[in-house]
Amino acid sequence: MTSLDTDERGPSFDAVKRRPEISWWRDAQADPDPRLVSLLRPDSFEADQYRTLRYGVERACPTDGCRVLAITSPIAGDGKTLTAINLAGAIAKAGQLRVLLLDTDLRRPAVAQMLGRKGRGDPGLVDAILEPVQTLEKTIWRLDPFNLSVVTTRRVEADTYDLLASSRLGELISDARQHYDYVLLDSPPVLPAPDCRLLAEWIDGFLIVVAADKTPRKLLEETLLSLGPTKILGLIFNGESYRHSRYGKYYYAYYGRR
Repeated sequence: MTSLDTDERGPSFDAVKRRPEISWWRDAQADPDPRLVSLLRPDSFEADQYRTLRYGVERACPTDGCRVLAITSPIAGDGKTLTAINLAGAIAKAGQLRVLLLDTDLRRPAVAQMLGRKGRGDPGLVDAILEPVQTLEKTIWRLDPFNLSVVTTRRVEADTYDLLASSRLGELISDARQHYDYVLLDSPPVLPAPDCRLLAEWIDGFLIVVAADKTPRKLLEETLLSLGPTKILGLIFNGESYRHSRYGKYYYAYYGRR
């Protein structure tokens, strides 16, 4: 079990932009979310807490091929996208590990917006699913100097169920598995629609983000029952605070395989 603490305020953008090592920012259209501490302030205390989460994930994923993980939540608004990006950045900070982050929340994609890339119109995951000639490599955005690649997506009017249930998505994830040490999916929330459950076939495990003092216990129970215990790797309690310690914004607990 690990407790994590992050600062919601983030750095001033002017201070961050003067840092030459954040070269990926040049490809962005707008300021990224200041809470992306693993990317913007990798040496901060807050980013160190995501490295603690990374440690827990590494312990839960032995070297047996458990490397494709979906970050989800019972409902929208629990902080799954923020957690997914920061965890991806924390793992990629190691340098020797190749990390890919996929935005598979086709109804409410948020990765591009958080990274300041929304509106560029670049090809993304949906394009790679619909167009077989569109390889995953052509949709990747590399976030230098981190060893992190991102595939964003766009909201679609088409049937998201058919897109996520397609064998083409399975092919793309299988291809990613061959080229990356970790593949993280910012996946749809579990309860509003069946989308998240469609991903279970292609992944090794789920990490479930729960908003402390917000997500009803009943919804968490429904989520656990819906996904089943075999692929649930852990719970991340977002916003859990303790008066006696700085360590309290996030709390990670093993579940399922442990």
